[in-house]
Amino acid sequence: MKKLFTVIRQGKLDEVKSIIEKKPELVNCVSGALPKKDHGQSPLQVALKTGKYEIADYLIEHGADINFMEAEDDDPGLRAPVLFDAINSTIMSLCYKRFDESEIAFGYVKKLVERGADVNKLASNGFDAINWSVSAAELLFERESVYPQSQEAVRKQLTRILDLLIEHGADYVAWANRGHYAMPYPGRSNKSMYIDDFVPGDETDFDKNKELRAFMQEYFRSRNLHV
Repeated sequence: MKKLFTVIRQGKLDEVKSIIEKKPELVNCVSGALPKKDHGQSPLQVALKTGKYEIADYLIEHGADINFMEAEDDDPGLRAPVLFDAINSTIMSLCYKRFDESEIAFGYVKKLVERGADVNKLASNGFDAINWSVSAAELLFERESVYPQSQEAVRKQLTRILDLLIEHGADYVAWANRGHYAMPYPGRSNKSMYIDDFVPGDETDFDKNKELRAFMQEYFRSRNLHV
């Protein structure tokens, strides 16, 4: 089993095929404690998060669980559904100006959702897919000077992801009313963070989410979505 995860990380599709053909049940096996970064994850999760998309496609076509999420155990690390790995790859590849990779990764977000991935499933920190997408994009939105060439791309990809999630039943009202930060300290709601107009507490207060707030307000207005 450990060899399967090793060859996935190495991008060796032929060896992945050979292993799965001999033992089809391994398509949904779970990584052991080492390496720690893969602990508890499925082959599909590892393929998506490492950008091995041909392997991800093979695993999906051979029965990989598209709703898999790491089981709760002694490891305190963040646990999230497979879909979130595809979303993360779509957004975070833009930090490195890997625009083609972002397009490929989005194709897997689309494939997973269209095949029935649960768009309302929560990560262990209480984030849903919308929150996960917006939080990932926030890094680029609010650091325009660091990522100037990715501004157009991140707006395009976040729009496509939100459209896809909402069209397939993502509960955007629940997202809006949910606390923005990770449990157990959820803090302000997403609505107050991104949909409502910014109201400064005093003259020293400023809108830390100005760019993303403007985007989200326009997105909800243009889609006629009310929260």
